[in-house]
Amino acid sequence: MNISKMRRQLDQINCDIFESYLKGAGWVDDGDIEGLASIWHRPEKENYIFEVVLPRVKSVKGYLQRLYEALKSLAAFEERDIAAVIESVQNFYSDMVKVRVVHLDVEGGSIPLDDGVLLVEKARDLLAATTMSAFKKQKYFSGNRSQEVQAYLDKLRLGQTEVGSFIVNVLAPISNEVVVQEDSERISLGRAVTMNLARSLSAVQRSMESFKESEDFIHFEEAVSKGVSANLCDALIGLSGTEHTRDLTISIQPGGGEAEWQNIPLVHSFDAVMIPYLKSASNFYKGNYIIKNYQAYGVVTGMKHLQSEDFGVISVKSLVNGVERIISIQLDMSEYWEALVAHAQGRMVSCMGDLNVNPRSAQLLEPTKFSVSGAGGLFDD
Repeated sequence: MNISKMRRQLDQINCDIFESYLKGAGWVDDGDIEGLASIWHRPEKENYIFEVVLPRVKSVKGYLQRLYEALKSLAAFEERDIAAVIESVQNFYSDMVKVRVVHLDVEGGSIPLDDGVLLVEKARDLLAATTMSAFKKQKYFSGNRSQEVQAYLDKLRLGQTEVGSFIVNVLAPISNEVVVQEDSERISLGRAVTMNLARSLSAVQRSMESFKESEDFIHFEEAVSKGVSANLCDALIGLSGTEHTRDLTISIQPGGGEAEWQNIPLVHSFDAVMIPYLKSASNFYKGNYIIKNYQAYGVVTGMKHLQSEDFGVISVKSLVNGVERIISIQLDMSEYWEALVAHAQGRMVSCMGDLNVNPRSAQLLEPTKFSVSGAGGLFDD
């Protein structure tokens, strides 16, 4: 780092934040020097030799030099480069979300330009999805964002990228706005967002593993209450690249102050082989999915048959994932006439098949095992 850049970096450091960083890192304030500087030591006996003299007044002679020496002493203890320490101090009141993608084409620390742009865009979408679900849990967010959500997103900053396959850093400030969590804990909006991110990533991982074993969409349904949405899944899919071939790891480095993380996992890994399950989750949340071997059971609410056709279509009111839907079922003519009688008598019907659901309709594909509850002969009274 050249001298002019170092001077600019030093000039931007807030000594109150520097002091908070030292307190958060376990340093002990051993008094001040005539109100111009404070002296800090490590509490461990073996590390007491380490000392940070933090200047408090910018007007003091040699302020920048003294600040540089304080940072240098801190870097020596932490065994880190001084530039890295400066960044940590400056971002003490920001949580850092690190998105790391892994693939042969990024091992050299570079990434194809289009995928690099996509990576940053989807990192933003990831935080947008998490911010929206911090306010309200739902399957899919569409339309314009609220002013509260957009105001927070405008405060996000892109940190310096890193080599390590390829890493993008997003700085999420711990803002002054306060929100109340479900457990009545009052924390800042920024911390609520990153905590929500951690919980939702854990939830989507669990739901995918369960869905992989059972192919039961109920696992995706349960994850919504933890902040999982189609928007979150789409962001994760996009982070895997245009070809969806990259593994990715999202880690959260909490900034200083407030709210313990209470065993919330901070590192979450998604292998590219899990992308199809993320797609299944996203489609489910958007109302587009197929339930295999589904039994439609309910009353017939409608019937349609054209004289030129050798089949008929009935509509059956049935519960789908706890929601009442009208399901269309195409039947051969013999079954269609049975359904006609069931409709007239108010009897329940049943049929098996793969249920294709979209936001506007539901259709039972390749129906089999059609039956009428309590049915007798076709011409019975």
